[in-house]
Amino acid sequence: MWKIIARNTFTLFNLVNLVLALMVFFVGSYKNMLFLGVVIANSLISIINEIRAKKIVDKMRLISEQKPTILRNGQTTQISPEKVQKGDLTVLALGDQVLFDSEVVSGTVEVNESFITGEQDNIIKNPGDELISGSFIVSGRAEAKVKHIGDENFVNKLEQDAKTIKTADSKLFKLMNDIVKYISWTLIPVGALLLWSRFRAEANATEAVTSTVAALINMIPEGLILLTSSALALSTLRLSRKKVLVQDLYSIETLARVDTICLDKTGTLTTGNMSVKDLVPAKGSSAKALQDALELILSHLPADNATSRALHAKFARDPKFEATSEIDVEVIPFSSDRKYSGVKLKNTEYLLGALEFITKNKDYQKQEKALKGTYRILAVLKKTDKAETLLGFVRLEDEIRKDAPEIINYFYDNHIEPKIISGDDLETVKNITALVGVKDLNGIDLSKVDRPNYNKLVKEYSIFTRVKPAEKKALIEALRKQGKTVAMTGDGVNDILAMKEADCSIAIGDGSDAARRAAKLVLLKSNFSAVPSIIDEGRQTINNLERSATLFLAKTVYASILAVVFVILPFSYPFSPIEMSLLNFVCIGFPGAVLALERNTDRVKDRFITNIVEYSFPIGFTVTIAMLTLSIISEFNNFSRFELTTTSLFITFAIDLVLIYWVSRPLNKLRTALLFFVVGIMALAFGIPFIRDFFEFTFLTKNGLIIVSATIAAALGVFFLMHWLMSLLAKKLLFPPKNS
Repeated sequence: MWKIIARNTFTLFNLVNLVLALMVFFVGSYKNMLFLGVVIANSLISIINEIRAKKIVDKMRLISEQKPTILRNGQTTQISPEKVQKGDLTVLALGDQVLFDSEVVSGTVEVNESFITGEQDNIIKNPGDELISGSFIVSGRAEAKVKHIGDENFVNKLEQDAKTIKTADSKLFKLMNDIVKYISWTLIPVGALLLWSRFRAEANATEAVTSTVAALINMIPEGLILLTSSALALSTLRLSRKKVLVQDLYSIETLARVDTICLDKTGTLTTGNMSVKDLVPAKGSSAKALQDALELILSHLPADNATSRALHAKFARDPKFEATSEIDVEVIPFSSDRKYSGVKLKNTEYLLGALEFITKNKDYQKQEKALKGTYRILAVLKKTDKAETLLGFVRLEDEIRKDAPEIINYFYDNHIEPKIISGDDLETVKNITALVGVKDLNGIDLSKVDRPNYNKLVKEYSIFTRVKPAEKKALIEALRKQGKTVAMTGDGVNDILAMKEADCSIAIGDGSDAARRAAKLVLLKSNFSAVPSIIDEGRQTINNLERSATLFLAKTVYASILAVVFVILPFSYPFSPIEMSLLNFVCIGFPGAVLALERNTDRVKDRFITNIVEYSFPIGFTVTIAMLTLSIISEFNNFSRFELTTTSLFITFAIDLVLIYWVSRPLNKLRTALLFFVVGIMALAFGIPFIRDFFEFTFLTKNGLIIVSATIAAALGVFFLMHWLMSLLAKKLLFPPKNS
C-alpha cells in the first residue's frame, strides 16, 4: 500500500504543479492556487481506487493460490507456502507447480521445466532426482523432500518467476504516457521563456507569475493519466464481482482488441467433467476381459485427471490388483504428449488411451470408427512380445457447458473468430463444436501431419486436434505473425506454453494451479460466461478513453501553442489560473470522467490518433486564433485585465462546448444531461455574486458582448473548416485505406 501511495504522490505531474503553486504563493495570489486542489484530488482518487483494487485482488489471489500438500506424521494436509519448512515432504501430482527446490523421495513424475531451461521435452524424475522450483508436474505422483525455501530457491535466485508471463503492451496507454512525458519536459524551457517575457512586458510581478502559471497549467493533461488508472481500477473492481481475477491490468485492454480466440475444448466448451457411457468389447474379446484389464490398470493409476476420475468412479478398485507387488508392476503414467497410460507385468503390457497412439492396426481402427459420435473413446490394448490384442473400448461423455452456445454466438456477433485447439480425437471435437454453434468445422488432426506449416494451417482450418503442447504454442505464434490479436483459454499444464505466447491468456478456475498462475485473467468460478463481460469492460475502457482524451489533448494543444506565441508577442496572457481551473473542471475533467465511465461495448476502432487529428488539433488551432484575435482587439479597446480574462474564458468555453457535443454524438439522455449540466455550472459561476467575484469575472459592456459573439461565430466557422481539412488529411495521407 505504501508503494501505491508513493507511486501516486511522488510523480512528475505533482512536482511540476507544486512548483507552479509555490510560484503563485510567493507573489501572494493565494486563491490562484486552487488548481492544487485538483492535483490533490487526482492523487487521492488514484490511491483510493488502487488500494481498493489491491485488496480485492489480494483476497481473490488467496482463494486461487496453490497450497502445497505436505505429508506430516503420516497425514497429508494443505498449508500456506510460507509455512513450509526445509525437510518437509510435499506430495506432487499432475498439474501441480513445484514451489520449492526438492528431491524426489518416492514415486515417479514427468516434469516440464520449459519456463526455466527453455526445453519443451518432459523429463522423468525418479527417487533421488532433483525437482526445480517453477517447473510443473505433467504426469505421475511423487513425494519430494523440500531442500530450499524462499529466496534460496533456484527460480528466485535467477529472478525468474514461472508463475508470470510477458507483460502485455498497451497501445493506448503507452501513447498517452509518451504524450504526457514529452509535454512535461517541454514545460521547463517554455515556462522559463514565458516568465522572462512576462516580466519584460508586465510591470506587475503578480500578473507576470500568474499568467505564466496559467499557461503552464493548461499544457499539462493531468486528468488523462488519472482517468486511465481510475477506469482500469473500476474495471478490475467490476470484474471481481463476477469472480474474475485480473492478474495483469493491461490484459483488459488487450482482450478488448482480440479478433481471434483459441479455445481448448476441455474446460471451456465442456465443463471438464466426464462420465463413462459404456464399455464396448472388441471382436473376439469379452466384457469380463475388458473390465478386468481396466481394473488392473486403474488399480495402479491415481485419479489425477478428469478421464481417470470418471473411470475410477465407474469401476471399483480391485484389492487383488492393488496387492500386486510393485516389483512385478511397472506403471506407465499418462502424459499429454504420449496420449496413453498403462501397466507392464513381466512381458505383458496393458495400455489405455487413444487408439492411434497405441496401435497402427487398421482393423482395430475400423472398429473404433464405427463407434464415433459425440463420445470420447479410449481403447484398451493387451501387448506381448509376440502379439497385440484389442480388448475393447470405453466410451466417455463430455459435459457441455450450458452457456457455451451463447458465448460462441457472442464471439461471432463481435467479429471474434473462435479456433478450437484440443488434444482429443478430430471427429469427437467436431461433433461437440457443432453442438455449441461453431460455424467453421474445417478441422485437421495434427498427429497425421509430418511437417506442419503452421502459417498455412491457421488460414485453412478452425479446428485442430491431437495437438501437443509445443504445437499449441506454434499455432498461436502463427496467428500472431499474421497480425491477429490472440486470446487463449485453457485449464491444464498442456495449455501453458500457448497461454504464454498469446496476447491475452484466460485460465479456468477449476483447472490446474499451473494454468492459473500462468494466466493474465482467471475465471475463479470457472464461469466461461464471464469472458464476454471482460471483453465488454475492455471495450468500454478503451472506447471511452479515446473519446475523453480528445478533450484533454485539445486543451493541451491550444495551451502549448499559446504559451509559445505569447513568449514572442508582447500581449498579456488571456487567462488566469483560477479561471482555467474552473474551465478545466467544467469542460474537460467532469465531461471526460462522465464519458469515460459510460457503458460502451462497441468494437474497438483505434481512433485515438484520428480523434487527435480531427478534433484536438482543429479545436487547439481555433482557440489559438481566437485568443490572438481577442488580444489584438483588447489592445485597441483598452480592455482591463478582468475584461480580457472573462472574455477569453467565455469564448473558449463556447468552443469547448462544441467539442463536448461533437465527441458525445450521438446524443442520448446522459450526454444531453451532461451538456445542460456544463452550461448550468458556468451560468451559476457567473450569476452568483460571491462565486463570480471569487473567479474574477466581470460584466461585459455592450461592445464586449458584441466582440464575444462575433469572435465565437468566427471561431466556430474556423473550427468546422479545419475539422473538414484535418479529416481529409487523416483519410488521404495519415490513414489511407488498406488494400484488400
